[in-house]
Amino acid sequence: MIKTSIRTLLILISCLVVCMVFTIGSGSGQTIPEELDPLIKSDRSLKKAYLTFDDGPSINTMKILDILDRYQIKATFFVMGNKEAYAEKCYREIVARGHSIALHSYSHDYNVIYRSKKDFFQDLKRLELLLSANYGVKTHFVRLPGGSGNQLMYRAATRPIIKGILQELTDTGYVYVDWNVDSKDGISPLTSQQTITQNVLSNAKHHKQAIILLHDINSMKNTVKALPTIIEGLKEEGYIFDIIDETTPQIQFN
Repeated sequence: MIKTSIRTLLILISCLVVCMVFTIGSGSGQTIPEELDPLIKSDRSLKKAYLTFDDGPSINTMKILDILDRYQIKATFFVMGNKEAYAEKCYREIVARGHSIALHSYSHDYNVIYRSKKDFFQDLKRLELLLSANYGVKTHFVRLPGGSGNQLMYRAATRPIIKGILQELTDTGYVYVDWNVDSKDGISPLTSQQTITQNVLSNAKHHKQAIILLHDINSMKNTVKALPTIIEGLKEEGYIFDIIDETTPQIQFN
């Protein structure tokens, strides 16, 4: 029994040493061995960054994907419904390049989706059908437009609707995902590359598990420009990168 325990301990120590080596080397593009991936995913002591992009696909999506490829990292795209030819290519490329597609909303129209719980789920199901029928994507990860703590949560008329939506999401097996690092790139297309970068790097340092909100919108050119500096800055701080999945810490405003 003692020999078995010692052997197990030595194996764990060896795995941790290898993990540390690959974490340190990640800045040079080394990848983590597949057999160690479950260990790393479950290790909350590691500094981990989750790049998440809302509102795509857009005309910027391919540029974002190319940057992610350059740094050999994966991200999560909370997408909308888009039947433009460029968007169809982007959906396919996101999947083909090993990134994760999650649900945002089909329309992103607050006047529709937050009119009632029924309207919200009709819109969500429309997006699910688009993704499953055309791209084979099935996911239960959702990010509400505006997040679960959006402004409607604090209005008397709409608060019960938002709470009802969150409860039904939970009851029916969805996981809604907010963020703890806001790039604030969604405030305006005029938000500078430097401001976006600073917002991410200055706030990420307060979180070992940083779920970072970025936007994939036609007009948000500065997000694309800021992305390489954001990635390099996070790598310098010792972060590795991952997609949203079952091992991701749940960040929920409500």
